[in-house]
Amino acid sequence: MAISLTLFKPPRWWEEKERFVYDNKTHRRMDFSSFDELEKLLYGLSRQPKKGKKDAELISPAVYESGTTRANKNVTAWAGWCAVDVDDIEVNGDLDALVSKLAGDWRFVCYSTASSRIDKPKFRLVFELNRHLQQTEIKHFWFALQSHLDERGDKQCKDLSRMYYIPATYSEAYNFIFSGNSNPIDVDNLLSRYPYVEKTHSKNFMDRLPDELQKKIVQYRMDSMSNQGYSWTSYEDCPFVNRNLVRDYKAIAYTDNSGRYAMIYKIMTSIAINAIKKEYPITTFELVDLIRQLDRDTSNRYENRALDIEADRAIEYAYRNS
Repeated sequence: MAISLTLFKPPRWWEEKERFVYDNKTHRRMDFSSFDELEKLLYGLSRQPKKGKKDAELISPAVYESGTTRANKNVTAWAGWCAVDVDDIEVNGDLDALVSKLAGDWRFVCYSTASSRIDKPKFRLVFELNRHLQQTEIKHFWFALQSHLDERGDKQCKDLSRMYYIPATYSEAYNFIFSGNSNPIDVDNLLSRYPYVEKTHSKNFMDRLPDELQKKIVQYRMDSMSNQGYSWTSYEDCPFVNRNLVRDYKAIAYTDNSGRYAMIYKIMTSIAINAIKKEYPITTFELVDLIRQLDRDTSNRYENRALDIEADRAIEYAYRNS
């Protein structure tokens, strides 16, 4: 089965908006005759030295309509592979054995991410699929995959055009790559095991609207934020921070396998919602800064994590649901 990927340039920093901007050109496509060739490419990339994610390209399993940009509406399929990030799992003993158990009999390539550390390995699992996924199947497949993996990731697939940083020898990271098992994911079998309810049946009115109309509503809400009458020095005196959530996070900040990062995202979302309710146009930079302060005051586990991505999602969620 033919397999392909789309390659994107490293992100660039946008000073005016104080955020990273990601490449949206989709013409850099690489085609392979088999998963073996994709695996060979990943191993080759893993030997290249990189300073960090700001220096690294990204890849996606998404196939796009010719001449279009990286947008969900332009995705036509996932071309024979998928990937899952594993950032918050306790590793006791042999990492190879843990990953093999997690993957079951599915064929995988496991490679470390730029934020991986010897005391806290972080990695990505690239799985082979037994066929291409059509655009209409991707959300169901993602839901089924995360359900099968015991909900270690986000079950809701908002980004059909999701990208992943390439494997590399990242400076200051605990770098590794290895492969295992033999069978591709049986897509039809996985979909049948985990039924999925489409968003058209959602009770949320916003979710039932066409994507383009949702974007316009979110943008209108963003443009309506005009209350600049708030200031703070840290998360401790920020008027949008829920003190109870911070207390709950501090109770688990040093405990592995505790849903720690899920709580971080919950705090992000809460801050964004509270700010928007008071019509304050909170920025990604402000939200990330608050979370980094909290992290430094506790376990300091997310010093090298690209929190701006999750902060963007938290703010979007707040505008959609406030």
